[in-house]
Amino acid sequence: MAKKEITVFIFGNYTPNSLRFSISLGLARLLFALLCLSVLLVLAAVGIVASGAYRFHQLVYLTQRNRKLETEFRKITQLREKLENLEIEREKLARMLGVELSPPPVDWQGTTPDSFILPEWISDQPWGKYPVPILVPVSGYVVSRRASPEHIAVDLAVPRESPVRAAADGIVIARGTDRILGRFIGLAHAEGYETYYGHLAQWLVNRGDSVKVGQIIGRVGMTGQATAPHLHFEIRKFGKPVDPTEILKI
Repeated sequence: MAKKEITVFIFGNYTPNSLRFSISLGLARLLFALLCLSVLLVLAAVGIVASGAYRFHQLVYLTQRNRKLETEFRKITQLREKLENLEIEREKLARMLGVELSPPPVDWQGTTPDSFILPEWISDQPWGKYPVPILVPVSGYVVSRRASPEHIAVDLAVPRESPVRAAADGIVIARGTDRILGRFIGLAHAEGYETYYGHLAQWLVNRGDSVKVGQIIGRVGMTGQATAPHLHFEIRKFGKPVDPTEILKI
């Protein structure tokens, strides 16, 4: 069987002679493969160099950005310290003037359902169909799931300006500003329940308003002592804090 070969002729422009050589088909395939491999290696080298240059550029940019953020963080820290000092002075002034800054619990008369009596300004209000907490006020990520003696509440991380809804039918008993909770709202419900909503960006109800379960009463913010937008949600019964995770199964 004849051996397969590839014959190559090279003709010059000014000479009648030609250059002729033959290579086997296997060698031709090998040379073609080597050529393709060389091209791929060159392209890979170019890609690596380009990627390295891009990464270096990103590193320089991120380094500069990090320095700017560190500077801004120092400014924010200094500003926060100034605000904390102002809050301390504000609390001193409030005590001198007899002003209450923290969410005041309803002055429940009695500590058991049998002796429980609503304050007069609340007792005439209709409780509605859902008088006890049944609704988680926002749909978000639970930052603090378990209640503790220092923090008998849950923190729910949600975007700023997210709607905050009433956990049950009730009456607005408190609306104010606290050093820790920032803007807050307190609702009174049946069976001695109260719910509190802190770190709000804004209030959408007033003290004395009747609200229905699911009604939007405010917007999420990061007022008070908060490092990111979230809702502080607290439940009390007969003036005593209870674990929201047990009542609402959060």
